[in-house]
Amino acid sequence: MTYSAQLSKPLVDYARTLREWSTSEARPYARAADTDHRPPANWADVLDTCPVPLGRVDLPEPQALPDFEEGYWVRALVFYESLNYGDIWVHPTLGGGIGHLVVESMGTPEQLEKWYEPVLERGFTTGFALTEPGFGSDTSQVSTTATRDGDNWVINGTKIYCSGGATAEYVVVFATVDKSLGAKGINAFVVPKDAPGFVVAKENEQKLGIRSWVTSELVFDHCVIPVENQLGWTPDGAATPRRSGQGGALGALAHNRPNMSAMCIGLGQASIDVTAGILAGQKAGFTPQRWQAVESELERMNAALERGRRMTFRAQYLVDQGKEDRAVSAAGKGYAPQTVERVIRRCMQLLGPEGTSQDLLLEKWYRDVKIMDIFEGSGQVQRIVVGRTLMGRLVG
Repeated sequence: MTYSAQLSKPLVDYARTLREWSTSEARPYARAADTDHRPPANWADVLDTCPVPLGRVDLPEPQALPDFEEGYWVRALVFYESLNYGDIWVHPTLGGGIGHLVVESMGTPEQLEKWYEPVLERGFTTGFALTEPGFGSDTSQVSTTATRDGDNWVINGTKIYCSGGATAEYVVVFATVDKSLGAKGINAFVVPKDAPGFVVAKENEQKLGIRSWVTSELVFDHCVIPVENQLGWTPDGAATPRRSGQGGALGALAHNRPNMSAMCIGLGQASIDVTAGILAGQKAGFTPQRWQAVESELERMNAALERGRRMTFRAQYLVDQGKEDRAVSAAGKGYAPQTVERVIRRCMQLLGPEGTSQDLLLEKWYRDVKIMDIFEGSGQVQRIVVGRTLMGRLVG
C-alpha cells in the first residue's frame, strides 16, 4: 500500500463517531477530573455510552479496537486524536502503557510469550520507569542500580513520573549494572507489582497538567527479581540482546511519540473549534477588517495542525510498513506539541479575559499539552535527533 494522507471511509466514520461522543459525554467531566486529580467515579458508566469500541480492558471480555486497512499504528493516531478531542481524562481508564513495548523491543521469545503477548490479549497496564530525581532526557544518567546476587537481581533506586506505575501489572525498570560504563551499563528489568521491595511512594504526583493521569513515584528498596527478568537474558545465562537497555528505552518511546503528537493535535483542534464558535457569536461586534483578520488567523492555526497530522501519519505509516524511521517520528514529536501550545495560547488571547477563565477548558488544555512536549523525549531532544540525521553527530 502506498502512502496517502487520505483515510478510508470506515476509519473516518469511526473517528467522527468517537469525536462526537468524547465531546458530548466525556468533556462535561473534564474540569472535575482536573480538580480532583482522578477520573470521575462513574467513569465506567460514561464509557458504557460510547457507540464504538474503545479497546476497554475493564470489561469481563477485553474489547478490541476495530481493524482498518490503514494499519495498527495509523489507526492509533486517529484514535488518540479523536478520543482526546473531548478531553484527556478518558485515556488512562482504558489501560495500556508502554512497558510492554520495551519487552517487544528487547525480549527473548520466552519473555515475549510471558510479558508481551498477554498484554495484547488482555490489555492490562504496564509501566515504564526511566526518569529519576535529577535527570529527565539524558538516559545515560540513570543511577538506579541492579546488582547480581546468585539467581536474582537486586534493584535499588527511585523513579518518578512513572505513568500508571501504581496500577501496572509490571513495570519495566531501567537500571545500571555498572555506572562506569555510562549508557552501555544500562539494562531493562521487568519488575512485577508484587515483587519484594517494590514500594509505591506516591500514587499520583502533584503536577501542572494531566492531573487525572496516575504518574507515580516508585522506590526500589533491595527489590529482588529473578535473573531471567532482565530483558534479553535467560535463566541459563545471557542471551543475545536485541537492543541495549538505552536502545530499548528509546525504541519504545519512538513508537509512541507520534501518539503523543496526536493527543496534542486533538486538544489543539478542540481549542480552535471552541474559540471559533464563541467568536462567531460575537461577530457583530467586529469591524469587517478585524473579522477578516480573525478568520485568517484561525485558518493558519488549522493549517499548522494539519501539518502536524501529516508528519505523524507519515511516521506511523512507515512503522506499519516495517520501515520505521526514528528521525521522522522525532520530527512529528518535535513539531506538534510545541505548535499546539502556541495555538491554544493564541486562542486564549483571541477570547480575551474569557479565554483564561475556568468557565472554559482552554487554560486546562494549555496545562495538559505542556507536558506532552516534555515527556517521552522532549521537543528539544527530538529536534537534535532530526538535526543529527540530516547533518551528522556534531549537531546539538
